[in-house]
Amino acid sequence: MNTRGRRNRFFIDEIGQSNRSFIRVMNGTRFRVMAGGAVVAVVLMICVVEYQAKQRLREENESLRNQINQADALVWEGVVGPANTAMQANASGVTHMPNAPSAQPVPTTQNLYFLVTNKTSNLTREQLEPYLSENHRNAASLLAAFRTSGDPALLEEALQGFPKDPRVAFEVAIRKDMAAGERRPWLDAFKKAAPDNALADYLSAADHLKGGRADLALQDLMAASGKAGFQDYSFDRIQDNEEAYRAAGYSSAEATVLANSHLLLPQLSQMRDLGKGIVDLAKSYQQSGDEISRQGALEMAVNLGRRYSDDGSGELLIGRLVGVAIEQRALGAIDPDSNYSGGGTVKDRLDQLAQQRLQIQELAKQAEPFWEGMSDHDWISYHSRSAAFGEENAMRWLVSKYRQN
Repeated sequence: MNTRGRRNRFFIDEIGQSNRSFIRVMNGTRFRVMAGGAVVAVVLMICVVEYQAKQRLREENESLRNQINQADALVWEGVVGPANTAMQANASGVTHMPNAPSAQPVPTTQNLYFLVTNKTSNLTREQLEPYLSENHRNAASLLAAFRTSGDPALLEEALQGFPKDPRVAFEVAIRKDMAAGERRPWLDAFKKAAPDNALADYLSAADHLKGGRADLALQDLMAASGKAGFQDYSFDRIQDNEEAYRAAGYSSAEATVLANSHLLLPQLSQMRDLGKGIVDLAKSYQQSGDEISRQGALEMAVNLGRRYSDDGSGELLIGRLVGVAIEQRALGAIDPDSNYSGGGTVKDRLDQLAQQRLQIQELAKQAEPFWEGMSDHDWISYHSRSAAFGEENAMRWLVSKYRQN
């Protein structure tokens, strides 16, 4: 396996036995089953009277790579191509680019693939100053400068200058190197700054579940379920990073490759953990004999998975696979013969998700031989297509073109 293949390996573990239990399930909680034949579609109407946790949820700070060694683990390798090699860094808990020698423009186009597999791409403050000045040190440019340099002073400047900007709050909220209690104010700020973005509620729910505040997590999950908007800023972050690299002297092709291959996506691991936590919560309801609450929790996990797994314009494949894994885990706890809210049965949906994953894996295998030999123009075309039509579409275009050569 080449370097890109090793760096693109991503694993998602199946759920083990939960060590979480609750003394009481919330009193006064009522659920209304929706009409229309969707057995698991439940609207939660929560009135929390009393809730006490018997045991705090275990904090899970191990990296994804250390959590996955189980028999039924989903092993995904080389699926997204070079566009998301940063997930390997996310798996080890890295939330900013590692310290490295200052970046220098690569003089020949023969080294584009090297940029994908090389981590020494940090820009210096000197390289970033023209870009920051041109953009008047606005929130987007400061965040891009932080991501492309790893300099925390730039993030601090963004925090001080633009505390109400949702992109700033999001960038802070997804960091994994924050002390306990420091994340919560920025999660609340993100929810306030982006009231229509369900991701803010999902991230807040993940933090509450991790801290043992299941009642508050459920409120966030209910709020997220009622919002159509869902934005994780991935392509905005890529575009801003690309502009920073170009301003530092990289060619358009080099900037495009660096911006896509070195973007960190820690929010995906947080969504993965949230999905696992919701299913664990459903297990606790089952143990207490509250079947309706169990179904409601599982429906919430399904909704979370579908935010990423449904094929849509502009989706990164790594996000779609995380969504598939979340939805599969939730549906695996439901009677396979029951009705699925999107049509058909739960088993039909599980078969569809399994086929979707296999198709992506097969597509990745077909694209594998072509990454290293791509031209400058094709690198740019690939990422432009990915942003406009989704990464799967872009990868199919790549395979179709190079198979004919």
